[in-house]
Amino acid sequence: MKPNNKNSILLFILIIFALEAILFSIGNNKLNNISKNEEQKIVNIKNALTNVQVYAKAVSVYDIDSNIEIYGKNQNEKLPLASLIKTMTVLVALDDYRTNPTITIEPDALKQFGDFGFLLYEKWDVKNLAKFTLVASANDGAYALVGDSKNFLERMNSKARRIGMENFSFLNFTGLDFDEQRAGAYASAKDANIMAIYALKAHPDVFSATVLPEISLKSQVGFVHNIKNTNIILNKIPNILFSKTGFTTLVGGNLTIIFKNKDGYRIAITVLGSTQDGRFSDMEKLVNVLYN
Repeated sequence: MKPNNKNSILLFILIIFALEAILFSIGNNKLNNISKNEEQKIVNIKNALTNVQVYAKAVSVYDIDSNIEIYGKNQNEKLPLASLIKTMTVLVALDDYRTNPTITIEPDALKQFGDFGFLLYEKWDVKNLAKFTLVASANDGAYALVGDSKNFLERMNSKARRIGMENFSFLNFTGLDFDEQRAGAYASAKDANIMAIYALKAHPDVFSATVLPEISLKSQVGFVHNIKNTNIILNKIPNILFSKTGFTTLVGGNLTIIFKNKDGYRIAITVLGSTQDGRFSDMEKLVNVLYN
């Protein structure tokens, strides 16, 4: 091969390497710019959420699809959960009744606080009873789901640890207060989000019912129950996927939701320690910032 030909080939190879280096540099710059834009977007959201005035003692906002906590206010503080705990009660009950999905309403269940129209010895499919319990936040429904299952509380706490919850303790199945100083269940706002996200992924057929304003369910004996949702702002939250309320005098108002923002990202929000009405106004304000 002539020297001129060798030089031409070398020059061509050098040009190829130079072009690759330029393209690699351009690609890196684009990625860096995208990363910077995303980081700035999160900073802007955090700043906006910080300026939102809420009644809640604790707030946690988690972007499920980006796998990042966007915002937190006392999000790791262990606080009373009230009926948010029914999410875990249902999760463990669904594990229990895989082989025998029928539940009977026993007398002890009907003794629980609140009357939601169950009939003595009425038989239910476990998934329908779970939907009823979640939508109405029914204490008798939760108690019936537990039934005579052994070590139910222990398994609730064990499951919480397995799915990544850290600051929690579950003392009963319903979240009802024991007295004026001791609640039935505790967890952080961050933990409440973890619980809701896991529940929706594990049993979407059951937990998707929590966003229905009302639902009609028939027991296995043919009796139809009409249930209204305890979340009164469902129609004000766009693309809502999950909802669970909680309230007692000791606890105050709690609320967890999962929804999609206008870009299609799934966002989980929990407010703990608000007021009975404040939990709804708090959530509306937070959703308005996060949706846009």
